[in-house]
Amino acid sequence: MKVSKCLLYLAPLFSLFGCSQQNETKVQETETQVVNHDYDEVGDYELMWDTMFDVETPQYYVYIYSTTCSHCEDLKNYIIEKAISNKNIYFVKGSSKDQNGNTANKQKYAENPGDIWILGYPSLIQISRKKCTKNLAGTVQIKGELK
Repeated sequence: MKVSKCLLYLAPLFSLFGCSQQNETKVQETETQVVNHDYDEVGDYELMWDTMFDVETPQYYVYIYSTTCSHCEDLKNYIIEKAISNKNIYFVKGSSKDQNGNTANKQKYAENPGDIWILGYPSLIQISRKKCTKNLAGTVQIKGELK
């Protein structure tokens, strides 16, 4: 009996100090907006195959892509975001001048475009002190290198 009387007196207090709709915090859902980039945004970083060793920076990357490559299209927003934020990625649009083959790793320390072979599109070449130090191909390897 005493317990029920005690609860009877405490009930109004709980209603005064308990949760109310006025004190509820509203959780807003945040939308993630995807920015669709275009290669024109990095036009200042566009090189030709023959000029990829002519950049006056000690170390940089050259991203070689094709506009008809689905893997390049999948990687486009990622690579442009990286280029905009890092400023050390240059772009070479693929052409018939590109040397494609299966011996890309054999040209380590190549010093001119004639010695570079790529495995396909997309490719990423790291150039350090005017020498090729890495030659990577494929979305997974490129993302792994730039993470």
